[in-house]
Parts: sequence; structure tokens; C-alpha cells
Amino acid sequence: MEKYKYIIIDDEHLSQLAVLQRFKDYPNYFCAATFYNPKEALDYLQKNNLDLIFLDIEMPEMNGFQFLESLKQDIFVVILTAYPDKYSLEAHKFYEGNLIIFSNKSQLVYYFPKIITRFEKLYAEREMIHRINKLSKNQIQTFPKKVGDMTILLTDIRIIEVVGHHIVLKMKQGEEHIFRMTFSELNKFLPKNLFFRVRRNIIINIIYVTAINDTTVCLGENHFVISMKFNSNILSDLKKSIKVLRG
Repeated sequence: MEKYKYIIIDDEHLSQLAVLQRFKDYPNYFCAATFYNPKEALDYLQKNNLDLIFLDIEMPEMNGFQFLESLKQDIFVVILTAYPDKYSLEAHKFYEGNLIIFSNKSQLVYYFPKIITRFEKLYAEREMIHRINKLSKNQIQTFPKKVGDMTILLTDIRIIEVVGHHIVLKMKQGEEHIFRMTFSELNKFLPKNLFFRVRRNIIINIIYVTAINDTTVCLGENHFVISMKFNSNILSDLKKSIKVLRG
């Protein structure tokens, strides 16, 4: 299980406790530090790495937006404020960066699961892009093709993740293979009765589906909320294909 480190920057002690309380059911998240002063947090970040920041706006010496403008590290951020209407317009420009959500503090209980889901999705996408960028050209192959001495079988592919002009094949034994290929090129090779696109960048093999309802499909520990864009188009066909496959 992936481990994540976060910090809280808020000049109100009760607001810090509210965030900490929400993490009680998420043991893979570790609070590395809490700060009442954003400048102290900036000093901390010069020597420490982390994954996520919970940030207030109205604070002494430096507000949350000034903190973000001074932040040099590539870290995801959640802005929580008691005055969302007052700051919504200014917050909007930070969505082009690493801002996950801008929310009213009073609605934290409601939004928290969505914050975690969105953060982990964006984190995984960013890590995959970093991995791809580190690969040399001769390490990225064209699919379908043998990988070393091994032939990739379509029935061994559990999940396909599309990342830009690359695809990541996640296999039944847990290994991954990265290829340079677009979704439209990939789609030519996939049997329509086995592979279904449930999100913009996620394709699943129904052989490995362990549970499904009207919103979510599960492949073991992997849970995917079916995109509304694809829901009405694929849900019926997906259920029918699973039924046919399993008799």
C-alpha cells in the first residue's frame, strides 16, 4: 500500500484537529507536521519532502495564496477556508497547478473521501508520467510485441491505463509494461467482448471483475467509479458480457 505524507497549515487549532480527525480511517497517511505560520512551513519544505498540503487562506504574515506563489516544490494542495465565496475567483487560477480542491471548512466531512480519491488518482498519474519520462526510447516498445523472451497475452492483462501517448499494461501477476501507443491504436487490438473503457484513461478486462454495480466496477483491490460519460453507453453491455463470460 502506498504511503503518503502530508502537512496542515492553519492558524486555528480546531481546524487542524478537524483535518487530523478525518485521517483516522486512513492508516497509509502520515501527518509529518502542523503549522500555524506559512513561512515556517516554507522553511520546513526546503529540507523535507511530502505529498500533500492542507492549507488555510487567512493567516498572519502570509496568506494561503502567497504561500502557493512561494511554493517551489511539486506538491498537491487542498485549500480549506471559512470564506469560500470571498476567495473562489482567486483560487480558480491555482487549479492549473497542483490544487486538488477548494472547499469550505464546514463541508470537510462531506468532501474528504472525494479529496482522497482525487489526490490518489492525480498522484498515480504523475508518478506514471515521471516513470515514462525516465525511460529511454529503446525501453518503450510497440504493442503487441514480445517483452524480452515473454509474449504478452491479452487474457493476462487486467487493467490498461492510458497516459498521454503511452499505455501501461497492468498484468495479472502484478507486473507492468509500458508502450508508446495511442488509445485509438490500442483499441484495434482489443476484443470488444473482453475490454471495456470505464473511464477516460482506464480500460478493464472483464475476466478479472470481482464486483459491479451501477456506479463502480471492482477488480480485486482496484475500484473504478464509472465515468458518467461512459456509464450509459457501456454499463449494460458490460454486465451482459460478464454474464455471458461466466455462463
